[in-house]
Amino acid sequence: MAHPGILRSVLRWFMLLGVVCGVVWLSGCAATSVTSQVQSFGQWPPGRQPGTFAFDVLPSQQAPQQPGAVSQDKLQAAALPTLKALGFTLLPTDQAERADVLVQLGLSVRVEPRLRYEPYGPFGPFGPWGLFPPGAYAYPHGPYGRSPSHWRGGSVWWGPGWAASMEPPWVTLRVSVILRDRHTSQVLHETHASHDRLGAVDESVLPYLFQAALQDFPDAPSGPRVIDIPLPQGAP
Repeated sequence: MAHPGILRSVLRWFMLLGVVCGVVWLSGCAATSVTSQVQSFGQWPPGRQPGTFAFDVLPSQQAPQQPGAVSQDKLQAAALPTLKALGFTLLPTDQAERADVLVQLGLSVRVEPRLRYEPYGPFGPFGPWGLFPPGAYAYPHGPYGRSPSHWRGGSVWWGPGWAASMEPPWVTLRVSVILRDRHTSQVLHETHASHDRLGAVDESVLPYLFQAALQDFPDAPSGPRVIDIPLPQGAP
């Protein structure tokens, strides 16, 4: 009968091989589009042309932003290509009072931390002898927790129990666009687009979110819908 230590080593290497193959496979499947959940409200007046516009920035959006927050300048730069493609013309700031439409932009970011539970402790592919560097777990001297635990970080493993480690967070970006008549302040069109991804906040997807939010304008259908915006060739 094979020694238990040998069996554990073989199992560990097979699991590690599976994880590495999965990482290689995922790395070859780069995203080719940005998928957004979109919902629009209000019907743009029939026959009305896009005309000129100015950005309408709220006092709260003019206040100093928290470190890492996306500024209004970046939001405007991300939305401007789509607005121009729809036929809107941006007026200089000193001529904003002459605009036909005021455009208000918004962005909300939600980051949800995630924990991964590793049932094999240090003997699994994500344990101290797997892909994670030493120091990510706490584990006992013996394989089944018979001896006192040996701390190596913020997580603990007790023999056949569980270990936990932080996964890349789940990030949701949600943009909004509100078009108002400058003379009457009436809302002519409102639309929202949200995009979910794993990892850090990626500002490079904002132009695609605004493009999705204004897809089918001025005849955008009511109700939620899913829109895919293809990425240009060579985009990261």
